[in-house]
Amino acid sequence: MGEIHVKKIILIPTILLLSMTLAACGQSKTQSQTASSSQKSSSSLRVANNGSAITHDDYEKIQTGNVTGPKDGDAQSTILKAFGKPDSKSQVTVNSTNKKAAVQFAWKNVSDHFKASAVTVEFLNGHAIGKGYIEAGIHQRRYISTASINQVHKGNPYRQVLNVLGTPDAESVTGSGDLSARNLTYATGKDGRSISLMFAGDKLTSKTATVVK
Repeated sequence: MGEIHVKKIILIPTILLLSMTLAACGQSKTQSQTASSSQKSSSSLRVANNGSAITHDDYEKIQTGNVTGPKDGDAQSTILKAFGKPDSKSQVTVNSTNKKAAVQFAWKNVSDHFKASAVTVEFLNGHAIGKGYIEAGIHQRRYISTASINQVHKGNPYRQVLNVLGTPDAESVTGSGDLSARNLTYATGKDGRSISLMFAGDKLTSKTATVVK
């Protein structure tokens, strides 16, 4: 397992590139998932017009679609109604067979219990294709031991990894089902060390040590 020195952890752009490669693998898989995805109604998202902070449960309810079938994801209007006006908006380039421009919204109104500094959602053609959250800060980190990290291995399912390591300090997700890509970040040391876990579909594909300066 290699170690990478980085200035900061960049969640969304990196994971987007991987998921676009996965999405190019097949339109048919996306189409087969449309029915099941549509059953997961975004109506369960609470409306934040009273200024209430975004919780981890709110984040988990966000449904994301694939680049080849973005309509499987929650509508941009639905997310805006639930979370309110975003604190920032930026453009993200999606690299697939043809470069497409997606938009990323970020909200900083996050519940203290969530232990995140911001929630981000990426939209393509008005529908969510990615989401993530950024760690709240070094003072709120929950350090994971090397022994715990060694209990998870390539090929392990996502939920199995969560059962061993718990909720990550940061996460980014794009796509859905077999065409999804996910990056989990866990702090491993007070000196800025962390571990990045990459998933393709539901399976762990890599573990990479990083040092955040």
